[in-house]
Amino acid sequence: MSTQINTVTVDSSVRPGDGAVWHRLHSEREDICEALLKEDAPEHEPGIRAANWHCELLQARLRKVDKALDRLMTGRYGECHKCGNWIEDTKLNFDPAIAFCLDCWGRMQTVH
Repeated sequence: MSTQINTVTVDSSVRPGDGAVWHRLHSEREDICEALLKEDAPEHEPGIRAANWHCELLQARLRKVDKALDRLMTGRYGECHKCGNWIEDTKLNFDPAIAFCLDCWGRMQTVH
């Protein structure tokens, strides 16, 4: 009887130096998940969820962090989601989950 092992190769597009960004994003993700679990803890009475807005903010931030981690793993981290231009390093250092360059973000703010 022979055993066949299937292996999957993953394109490791993470660049040198991105490890710190990955760690920062992953750590924030863990903190958000932990906070969400606490929000759903049984000590909160149903219907009296004054912190419902807090859960929604946490879930929105979790989606942003997950998308940033996806971009990091596919080699597109730091590129604007709209135009593809590079997002300024100061912006990425401030918020590593940012998805838009300053120009595109500004245009989106004036539209909404």
